[in-house]
Amino acid sequence: MRHVRATVAAVGAAIGSIPMLRFTGAAAAGKGTSAVDRPGIEECRAITKRYGTSFYFATQFFPREVREGIYAVYAFARIPDEIVDDPNCSDHENATRRLEEWYAEFKQAFLTGSSTDAVLDAIVKQFHKHGIPESECDAFIRSMFMDERKFSYANYQELEEYMYGSASVIGLMVTRIVGYSGEEAFEYAKKLGNAFQLTNFLRDIREDYENLGRVYMPEDEMAKFGLTRDDIAGRVRDERFENFMQFQIKRNREIYREAFPGIRMLHWRGRLAVKISYVLYKAILGEIERANYNVYAGRVRTNRQQKIVLSLKALAGVYE
Repeated sequence: MRHVRATVAAVGAAIGSIPMLRFTGAAAAGKGTSAVDRPGIEECRAITKRYGTSFYFATQFFPREVREGIYAVYAFARIPDEIVDDPNCSDHENATRRLEEWYAEFKQAFLTGSSTDAVLDAIVKQFHKHGIPESECDAFIRSMFMDERKFSYANYQELEEYMYGSASVIGLMVTRIVGYSGEEAFEYAKKLGNAFQLTNFLRDIREDYENLGRVYMPEDEMAKFGLTRDDIAGRVRDERFENFMQFQIKRNREIYREAFPGIRMLHWRGRLAVKISYVLYKAILGEIERANYNVYAGRVRTNRQQKIVLSLKALAGVYE
């Protein structure tokens, strides 16, 4: 699973429009990072560009000062994500220890507001600038620790508990950076984060199991279609699996639809980028269908031409 490629793009939403918008952080300040802090932000940008292909494309539609905050969130999430998603690390105790060490370093930097490490320094300065609370950082790390001890989920409720840290809080962070018009925005940020996360789960079924030994598909839902973990291990793609994938995609699309109306509550300068993220990630579900649900053959993705076409449609107000 590649947690952050999708979840950082969950930029928060809510129902309706409110005349008096409250803009937080850089979205209100109108200023980018100082020259002194640029090396750290540039490293965060490089991390985002290297790992988040669709997301990096969408971030270019944010104004510079918003992009810098988003890059910091991506780097914060990606670094520990790489520790727990390292396919060459079968020693879970060692991975847990590395994660603990990294987070202790982050916590110290967060407390003091700076670090000698350029990336950490950029992250904590952006987090303080935008008012991102430590509790949201803690929630994300708790889910990263879960990845080192939990390799299956009995039901969707269990999966949602995991996604709160791995997806929902990322949406909360990004909402603070973009700017929002009411507290209701945060509930929809969590919903959109989960939609992106579920899309990743469906696309990465093979990678998650074969590289990391994890199955993010709820066991009780697989059982309803006559599937088990052994079927994923055997790359079974029969009528049972196709019906199961249709069920998952239908729910995933419904969550996207529930989250979408709230984009109107975001700062106007950030809405287009969020809409583009929305259409790009939702389009992956269509690509899975076009591949006849064969997520075992290779990583399903949209190409650059599709990204451009979908972005133009989003600009024109077409999201389906």
